[in-house]
Amino acid sequence: MVMRKLSELLDLHHDLEDIFFAHQCKLLQFEFDEALALLEQYEKALLTHIKDENEHLIPIYAERGTIAKGGAVQMFLDDHEKLINHIELFKEEIANLPNEPELEKRLIWILEREAFFKKLADHHDIRETNFLYPELDRITSDEEKLELLSRVTCQFSTAKTV
Repeated sequence: MVMRKLSELLDLHHDLEDIFFAHQCKLLQFEFDEALALLEQYEKALLTHIKDENEHLIPIYAERGTIAKGGAVQMFLDDHEKLINHIELFKEEIANLPNEPELEKRLIWILEREAFFKKLADHHDIRETNFLYPELDRITSDEEKLELLSRVTCQFSTAKTV
């Protein structure tokens, strides 16, 4: 399948959600090594996507886009930083779970923070869906779109291990 619009990159968000869901399933099954491995897979995919946006897409949006209220460049960059920081916290906490004396209590704490993280990611996705990607599609030529799409990662390895 050949992508023709930059907004088709939003499909990557579904791939990310699938990996995170598999990670959470492993947490619920007390398979912490597998949960951590999936979280690291998620982190790698997320960092790739964020790097692509920060280096290739957001600069064009910032330079040539009409920035609507709710679609400020700094909001996207701040969200990216918050998402990355949450993943770091989750990795540390999950690595410590096997030695946790109050395992159920700590696991629930992690899942509650992950729920907040998912809301943050959802709000970020909505902002990108409503502002960033439609504006990028509007302000770039077909040739630019193809050139940009050739520079970004259009898929992740989402082998499901659930």
